[in-house]
Amino acid sequence: MKIRQSEFLSHDGSILDVLKVALPLILSTSCHAVNMFFDRLMLTRYSQPAAAAAMTSGLTSFTIQCFFVGAVGYCGTFVAQYSGANKPARVGTAVWQGIFMAILGGIFMATTCIWAPYLFQSFGHTPAVTEQEIIYYRFLAIGAIVFLLQQALSCFWSGRGKTTTVLIVSICVTLLNLPLNYMFIYGKWGIPEWGTAGAAVATVLAALGGVIFYACGFFLLKSSRRHFKTLSNIFDWAMFKRLLRFGSPNGIQLFVDLAAFNVFVILVSMYGVHEQEACSIVFGINNLAFCPIMGIGMTTSILVGQCIGAQDIHHAKKSVRSARNLMIIYMLAMSVLFTVFSHVVLAPFVRAGDMAQLEVMRLAKIMLYFVAAYLIGDGLVLVYSNAIRGAGDTKFMMWLTGILCWGGFALPCFIFWFFGFPVWYLWGTLTVYVLLFGLVCYLRYRGGKWTRMSVIEPEALEED
Repeated sequence: MKIRQSEFLSHDGSILDVLKVALPLILSTSCHAVNMFFDRLMLTRYSQPAAAAAMTSGLTSFTIQCFFVGAVGYCGTFVAQYSGANKPARVGTAVWQGIFMAILGGIFMATTCIWAPYLFQSFGHTPAVTEQEIIYYRFLAIGAIVFLLQQALSCFWSGRGKTTTVLIVSICVTLLNLPLNYMFIYGKWGIPEWGTAGAAVATVLAALGGVIFYACGFFLLKSSRRHFKTLSNIFDWAMFKRLLRFGSPNGIQLFVDLAAFNVFVILVSMYGVHEQEACSIVFGINNLAFCPIMGIGMTTSILVGQCIGAQDIHHAKKSVRSARNLMIIYMLAMSVLFTVFSHVVLAPFVRAGDMAQLEVMRLAKIMLYFVAAYLIGDGLVLVYSNAIRGAGDTKFMMWLTGILCWGGFALPCFIFWFFGFPVWYLWGTLTVYVLLFGLVCYLRYRGGKWTRMSVIEPEALEED
């Protein structure tokens, strides 16, 4: 296959070159983990119902909107492939299609405020927790358009491999989120005490700051308007249909995955408020491991997309190998942290003088051992699934997720809960499922079908 010389493809796929793109994304996604960590920490210190509600409500909100999250985020693959194919004039148009998808998603999420409270009331949680879940969800749902627009605009930089800009915006959002959380949750600096609602409002306002930063770079910079046509060819029906064609399976896959995981969290919460709080704390900590590796997964998708546009499959494979090696090193370190130093990791969540929380900490420590057991599987899923999605293999991931998530994970968890098995059977099922998922993603990548795929029009792959 003839290799296109692309101005965007300036690396050779080594670990160092992959790390140059990945490190800002790793730090960026780590900022997101820091936001969630302190959000959980402040709510844990505020009240037990608030801490228990944040996990279930936040995950439910993300699950409902994740079809749009997957579809909007996939415009980054279009940006990457157009960049690799030396078609910068199509980059701005690709981002615009993501913006239109984000607006549709924001409208949909706002309408869910009508019926979502009935969903939370069906979970069977205590009245105090249910009330906080509904409050937290409503503010997140109304602000969903902000999160989606931020994601769409970020693709303009991440898809081209300009990940330092993404990092700068993420740092600014984090620096906004932390004081806003403190101010709105506890009622500081002249602001009333909003508790759970304050945590959601702070998150939305911080994300709005990120949207403004991205929008200035996309709309106002003369270089963006001239080179990438960010204010020209705004709507392209053919490209929007391709975004639906490839992005919809990506969104459905994300929805099915998160829905199954939400079932797991809800079932665990039904074992009792101690199990629910421990689960919320552990997954908040798990984000410290999962979110950075998401940066490596995003880098894999970007580099594969650029290589597909440049028609350089050898380069793509080398980049994937380098990303996998980085993932293994990181996940092994996290596994040691969660097993050997679990008491240190859990220490910030201890409420002084609360004897009842000793049981929560005991449960959380055991849960961390399960997390450590499946971290490598999580990493394999992120690297290899992003590799084949970066080429356009989204339908396979959709079907694989539907079969494994519900047949091999959610349904067995429900059966164990229904027949009264201990909660650790559910955690064991989660561990086996993640490891199996990682293995299947690797085998699909090895099959090589992704090397013959592309999401952009064939004309863009032809030499000028």
